[in-house]
Amino acid sequence: MSDTTTGGGGLQVTVEQPSSYARRLSITVPAERVKRIRQSVRAQLTRNARVPGFRKGHLPDHLVEKQFGPAIDQETMDRVIQETYPEALKQGDVNPIAQGEVAEVHYHGQGGELHYHVNVEVQPTLELARTSGFVVARPSDTVGDAEVDAELERLRSERATLQVVDDRKPDLGDEVQVRITAPRPAGEEGDPEPQEYRFVMGEGQAIAPIEEAIMSLMPGEERDFDIAYPEDFVDPDLAGTTQRLTIGVVELKARELPELDDAFAQSVGPFESVEALRSRIAGNLREAARRRADAAVRDGLIGQILEANPVEAPRSMVERYLDHMMGEGDARRQKPKRSPEQEERFSQFRELMRPEAEAALKRMMVVDALADQQGLRATQDEVDSRVELIAQAQGRSPSDVWLELEKTGQLQGLEIEITEEKVFEWLRAQNTVG
Repeated sequence: MSDTTTGGGGLQVTVEQPSSYARRLSITVPAERVKRIRQSVRAQLTRNARVPGFRKGHLPDHLVEKQFGPAIDQETMDRVIQETYPEALKQGDVNPIAQGEVAEVHYHGQGGELHYHVNVEVQPTLELARTSGFVVARPSDTVGDAEVDAELERLRSERATLQVVDDRKPDLGDEVQVRITAPRPAGEEGDPEPQEYRFVMGEGQAIAPIEEAIMSLMPGEERDFDIAYPEDFVDPDLAGTTQRLTIGVVELKARELPELDDAFAQSVGPFESVEALRSRIAGNLREAARRRADAAVRDGLIGQILEANPVEAPRSMVERYLDHMMGEGDARRQKPKRSPEQEERFSQFRELMRPEAEAALKRMMVVDALADQQGLRATQDEVDSRVELIAQAQGRSPSDVWLELEKTGQLQGLEIEITEEKVFEWLRAQNTVG
């Protein structure tokens, strides 16, 4: 699709649309305007030129063109583009979301017109042909006693105390202090120096053969073991080798869990009994499960909509979103200095994150398009009501909450949240969720 317009300044602008977000502007600047700009450039350069044998600003025309012609032409092209590009955007009714890329500049010399192309990206307009008739399975959000018991055990584990034990061997979950003596590297003299380590068994801080050796020892006991290091061991000198190590258990501490009684419930929070604590945990787990199920439904609906309506994310938007994901979205913050190796790893990680950034942008584009097409944007009354609910939950005045949200930039996020809720409620009504 293309459209050619001619403005009052004589510009001829053709706008082509290679995709929903891409625009290609072909701009022709009339010869008389180019000539006027070139004369201005030439006059400025002549005034400042210093050539032996001539007074400053008094060079013959033929000498000016001979000596400075290419520089004048280049500066003329730069100024013409700088001056006419904003006019061409306005004339072509194009609102770019990022700086355009100038390409294929053709200047026909003195007395001729100038023609150039600019490739820009605009906010895409999505045409969602199909948004209904999809079927999405909603995951179960039920919570059983096993999940509640597991959360209680996690709370007990967080509040466990360590007690010294000397009448049994270490087991998984115990904290051990061990002394390990490794042979000296070949060529080094003297007795090897033992090294002491403290860690929790079973948390991956030691390789499996060493943990197995430790679990065969009583506290205070020490023996020699042939330890086989895995092929992917972090130290390349040890990877795939077998070393004879002297391993001893210096100290063993067992984790002692508190009793699951009313006193424990009271230590966790404002709960009078274990049953009250269980009830709160069950409620929290059910709410978390409900949110996960809702998120799965939303992802399923968006996924099927994107399959039925292919969407492209503009490259400039993806790059900005990647900047945000990588912590470089704030132009006011100075970017950290990185070595060439660090920069390469950073670039590689950035590319790994690209699919996630593109997926997130496509999701937001679909939600925005539906919000506009169906009139589902959050209203001021809805935002006010949500602020009042937050204020009630925090025991504060709505005006204080509003000012805080506005100051921290969270007010816009609240509007987006409400809009998304309305969009997905509309989608649920248009599709089958089971």
